Amino acid sequence: MSIFQGELFGDDADNIAVPLTLRAHRTRVLPERPSPKGRPRPMRGPVRSGTDAQPPTEDEDPEIWAVRSEILTLDPSGARMGYAIREALDQIYDGQRTGRWDYTQLHKTEKTHVGTLVEIWLQREFRFHDGDELDYRIAGVEVDCKWSLNLYDWEIPQEMYSRGDKIALVVWANEYTARWAAGLIRINEAVLRRPGKQRDGKRRLNDRGRDRILWVFPGADLVKNTLLHIKDPRKLDLIAYAPKGQTAVTNLFRELTGELVNRATVLTAAQQVDSAKRVRDARKQLQPKGIVIFGHYAPHPQMAADLELPVPTLGRFVSVRLHPWRPGDPEPFTEIEGARWRRAREADPEVNAPILPQQGGE
Repeated sequence: MSIFQGELFGDDADNIAVPLTLRAHRTRVLPERPSPKGRPRPMRGPVRSGTDAQPPTEDEDPEIWAVRSEILTLDPSGARMGYAIREALDQIYDGQRTGRWDYTQLHKTEKTHVGTLVEIWLQREFRFHDGDELDYRIAGVEVDCKWSLNLYDWEIPQEMYSRGDKIALVVWANEYTARWAAGLIRINEAVLRRPGKQRDGKRRLNDRGRDRILWVFPGADLVKNTLLHIKDPRKLDLIAYAPKGQTAVTNLFRELTGELVNRATVLTAAQQVDSAKRVRDARKQLQPKGIVIFGHYAPHPQMAADLELPVPTLGRFVSVRLHPWRPGDPEPFTEIEGARWRRAREADPEVNAPILPQQGGE
């Protein structure tokens, strides 16, 4: 397909349209190395400040409790909110195009955009109605969404307290500890620090404000950012800095056996439009080494569970090296191609892995 220069720019000189061909291939991007500078504080969840302040009771603030109840009705376990946060973070990294996976690899303007994406993904997941003045209307109550990478560092604008006390949904997540939390607080002068020198008048919560938060999810595990949590620099080089996308994906599943790998990690490693095909090709390349890759469609999750592996859920994979199971082996086994297979021991020789049954989505 071509775009004609005359149509695109209105240049009809001599009535000649010069075709501009869209780029068919992209060069693989090798991003800058992550830096320890600029990372958030390594917190795992809310900690009380030690004041005598407490979250409001339902009688004291029925609106904030109604919002909390509505969110918990929609998401009793927090899985949906955790998913939305994970998607927002993966979107800002844009690993398929940039190869990035770490917050410190982002540009300054991108870092300021994370909160907007969290707000968008929460509304997309829960279908909250738009508010008249604030971001959402939940249980008939206006609620504003506030995000911070550092716990308690939410920036509260003047409109949250200058024209009546508004409710904020405060959301926090830390990629490095793989934790997140979300709560509700009614904003007023009593919960805010004194005004600073900021021209926009934004303020943060004081210690009493921290203790006034009515937590909806006071601390939960975030789906791990696989590349960020690789401790061995050799393994990271083999995956993130591989010369080709297929090599990167194959190395990913060879080096990280027994670990859940999400789709965003595959996209980041492959940096290709057909990244899903890279997983299928990795299966073929790793078969002689005895390695299989389980996906989230049946019957793969049950096979992973049989082997006491982490069970892949939507958009996730887990690889493992297999060896034939023999009577007397203490390890659990699963049946593939009519034979019994167990997880390979370190000393077991490599054997050809069995061909996994096709999944429901293939």
